[in-house]
Amino acid sequence: MKRQLLAFLHALDAALVEFAASEQRLDLYVIGRAALVLHHDLHLQPQGTKDVGVINVQQPLTALLAKAVQLFGKDTEDAHQHRLYLELVSSGLPPVPAWFDRRGTEVPDNWRVIRLWQLEVHDLAATKLKSFRSQDHEDLQFLCDQRKLRSEALRESLNHAFIWNTPKDGDPDYDRAFANLDRVIQYLEGRIPSL
Repeated sequence: MKRQLLAFLHALDAALVEFAASEQRLDLYVIGRAALVLHHDLHLQPQGTKDVGVINVQQPLTALLAKAVQLFGKDTEDAHQHRLYLELVSSGLPPVPAWFDRRGTEVPDNWRVIRLWQLEVHDLAATKLKSFRSQDHEDLQFLCDQRKLRSEALRESLNHAFIWNTPKDGDPDYDRAFANLDRVIQYLEGRIPSL
């Protein structure tokens, strides 16, 4: 799966060369299962993920990001060829912790246009706490089992994701995410057998 994801990203990079101005770069902050496979050695069967989710930090879309989606987005010829598609995810949707881009690490490679970024692991984990689908349970349990998460750092990332909210606001997304955080912390501390 990792080889498939890297081939997709290299094809995207090569395709964007003719559309990028001199020295123009496209920052891609990968999230979701694609990030776990690329950066944390999660092993999935082929087709373990169908999308390469990237945080949409550029509003409005730059011409280069729009071209990337036009060429490699869902139902495009390149997406069918690679059996993966590029998906833009709003930073407010998971939600993503504030200042995630300052804590990310650039992934070196021979990229010509794209710049691939790895989110700090607690920021990545925080993006999974609001929806907390069964796949998110598996992903978070994987990160816990690999001893990549610490309770306080995860709480801090989630606080940064809801920077304008407090428990008194009555926001169901906030309440759900922090209830799910408590479950993950219970698992980290060995108080429950699984997520």
